[in-house]
Amino acid sequence: MRLLLVLSGTASLLGLASVSVAAAPPLLVLGENHPRAFFFRGSEGPPAQPRTTYEAWSADFGRLMGIMGKCLDEEVLGREARNPEFFSRFKREHPEQVVLLHFNGNARDPRYHTERYFAGHWIYREATRILADIPAESGETTIRVENTADFRVSTGRYHTSNDDLALFGITADGRHDWNHCEQVQLVAVDARAGTIRVRRGCYGSKPLAFRAGAARAAAHAVEGPWGRNNHLMWYYNLSVHCPRDSAGKSCADRLVDDLAAWFGPGGKLAAFDGLEFDVSFNETRGDTDGDGRLDHGVVGGRNGYGIGVIEFYRQLRARLGDGRILQADGALGPGGRRSQRAFGLINGIESEGFPNLNDWDFADWSGGLNRHAFWQANARAPAFHYINHKWNEAVPGQPGEHRNPDVPFSRHRLSFAAAVFTDAAICYSFAPPRETGSRLGIWDELRAGTDHRLGWLGRAEGPAVHLAAGTPDLLGGRGRPGAEDLVPLVQGPVLTQATASGLELRPRSAAADRLAFTLAGLPARGRDLVVLLTLQGAPRRGVPEEMARFVEVELAGGAVNLLRGEFDDAGIGLRGRPEVPLDEESGARLQLAPRTTLGGRALASVSVHPPYKAAKGYVYWCRDVEVPEGAELRFSLGMSDKAPIRSDGVWFKVLAAELRDNSPGSFLPLFERSTKANAWVPCTVSLARLAGKRVRLKFVADCGPNDNATTDQGFWGEVRLMRAGQSEAAVTPTQAAMTWLNSRAFTSAFHFRDVSSPRVDLVVTIDGGEPVTLAGLTVHAAPDAMYRVFEHGLVIANPSRQPYTFDLAALSPGRSYRRLPGSPTQDRAANSGEPVGQRITLGERDALFLQRTPPRP
Repeated sequence: MRLLLVLSGTASLLGLASVSVAAAPPLLVLGENHPRAFFFRGSEGPPAQPRTTYEAWSADFGRLMGIMGKCLDEEVLGREARNPEFFSRFKREHPEQVVLLHFNGNARDPRYHTERYFAGHWIYREATRILADIPAESGETTIRVENTADFRVSTGRYHTSNDDLALFGITADGRHDWNHCEQVQLVAVDARAGTIRVRRGCYGSKPLAFRAGAARAAAHAVEGPWGRNNHLMWYYNLSVHCPRDSAGKSCADRLVDDLAAWFGPGGKLAAFDGLEFDVSFNETRGDTDGDGRLDHGVVGGRNGYGIGVIEFYRQLRARLGDGRILQADGALGPGGRRSQRAFGLINGIESEGFPNLNDWDFADWSGGLNRHAFWQANARAPAFHYINHKWNEAVPGQPGEHRNPDVPFSRHRLSFAAAVFTDAAICYSFAPPRETGSRLGIWDELRAGTDHRLGWLGRAEGPAVHLAAGTPDLLGGRGRPGAEDLVPLVQGPVLTQATASGLELRPRSAAADRLAFTLAGLPARGRDLVVLLTLQGAPRRGVPEEMARFVEVELAGGAVNLLRGEFDDAGIGLRGRPEVPLDEESGARLQLAPRTTLGGRALASVSVHPPYKAAKGYVYWCRDVEVPEGAELRFSLGMSDKAPIRSDGVWFKVLAAELRDNSPGSFLPLFERSTKANAWVPCTVSLARLAGKRVRLKFVADCGPNDNATTDQGFWGEVRLMRAGQSEAAVTPTQAAMTWLNSRAFTSAFHFRDVSSPRVDLVVTIDGGEPVTLAGLTVHAAPDAMYRVFEHGLVIANPSRQPYTFDLAALSPGRSYRRLPGSPTQDRAANSGEPVGQRITLGERDALFLQRTPPRP
């Protein structure tokens, strides 16, 4: 464990530990023994309370393999007074335990050490012109502006915060004048008068004078506040095109300087092993180049923000060295699409909830496993990724408040099984009932129940096994490398070439920014299907090689799902004006939602809202499709819960235009209907007159002839292309999961449920137009039951919706097992301490951790 020698040596040089480098013990959480468990942020609160003693706190949080928490006031007030001292002392007294900082990687409280940052180091929302002179005066000032729509009071997580704004001069090239900038706090908005009232000279700035027409105002892009007593957080501008201060430094440079000082010799965090960056994104929202317009980090067609985040981690790694653990959020957005992509630079990721924060149904079981397995294979050594075991549901009527959902113990075990299957560590915010005398309970699976033994499973004797892989391949070997048998199954705008490594695919168009193809008509049998897919591909041009490509794999049978991937076109139409790309400042909304529940029925949807701020009109999205003979369009329409009383309805329309050279002709109307029902309204549209043509389907949501857009929140639900008259019972519902792709071949597993059609289509969509090699494909008619054998135990898991029987004699020949001895407050039925036989049946969505029993003499 060379990393730990480096860490301990650093601590020794700083005078923070008397342990010599040679004698320093390795970190338990990076050792061979499973499960690997540590305490999450529950450890940070008690030291902030003056009555808490170090001795009591250490005894409580020293029971696992380490701690993570906030020790700075960058996000949550009160964490810096005593936490660094407590955590550093803990590290000195428990050198084998990991000690990690939890740090916001996206934003900072502007009241926390921002003196060395300058105005261009933050991201702003769209700017508006200032229409009257502003004097340089203290106190409050009323300012007349061109548009008040984007300035918000009673906003933020709890609807109790007001925006922070910046006032700028304007340079000759139309940019914000960073050298003539004042930070202010919004007090009030008078939309009718076109004015805002602000508190002047805030956050270390001084009141300045601004001239009408030569100045503008913009709100900060913010998140939070994370706690009712905390402040809105300003977004860091980590883009590569971030404006630089007078010393030539970007925001990323300043942030690296801060962290290097805190973790460096004499720093208050010098004893820590490293840190985890919460909410670290590959994308952002707002204006990042200072021209006053929204670019969302993309300038000149290049994601400068995502690239900048990778370069930030590269610079930080160089400053802190390989002796520090660096981790970051890895499950932000659908499938983790929005998370940073610093593969090879950081040691691993956090998954906040498994598969994610609101998926206790385990719909994304496969995506969650693929994320962690790919990071395990592609992280900076030593790989250290973890599942923060938690699930949240909103508390009705209480903005910003969440609670734990009511789930059976079996779901908790399934999450823990996913961790040990992928070599992930486990911490948790969703805790079991606490024991007498302790602040926080510990899950039985993490320390062998009442035996209280950490790492009790011991060393893994091999990787986790998908039992489906041992069942017959329904393709009969057609997906093996070098075989050309898959070529006839490939559909879509791609070129294919069979090579010794597999089937190479590339877009027909050299300008394509994604690779999308369908493997059509794959055989299916039974209710469950497992697909094993091996991919490798060239890195994207113009981005760092560490930036892996996002892959979505979708399965459907009997229908073509139109709610997948990026739209082929999208925008808004304002009354009397030409259509333009989607502009959020208009109030228009267009967002894919994996689950929208109306009337007790959940459907995948596109959430829409027509524009309503400066002008009224419609919002639209498009799909390009090949229309087969005898096809029809099926979808459902719905509105939000406020619509029946306050809305006059949204007018939903479907139009179609024939595509020639990928350009649409004139659009013809196919469908129109108005609704304000808070329920799914099923609709069907015949496409008979479009049969055999490639067309662009345009889906429009208009506020209606009265231009009343009040509560016009609408939904297009489960939009599909189907054979006319086809029974829903013969349709396999659309399902999708993700994986990552880079130049190294990686095999991902995808478990699909409720298969009802004899054949299915597999749609693969990949970021970037660079070539990809499909190096292996097998299809298995089985659920994704899994197991992993350890030196001292066995873990089995059934993520399917039906019971599954495991043959332990076949999985682990010559060994016998017993259930864990469970705690009285946890699941004593599953963890009864009793021996188990050679066959054991798990219920739906369940897992079991078994102890190996010694052989009989």
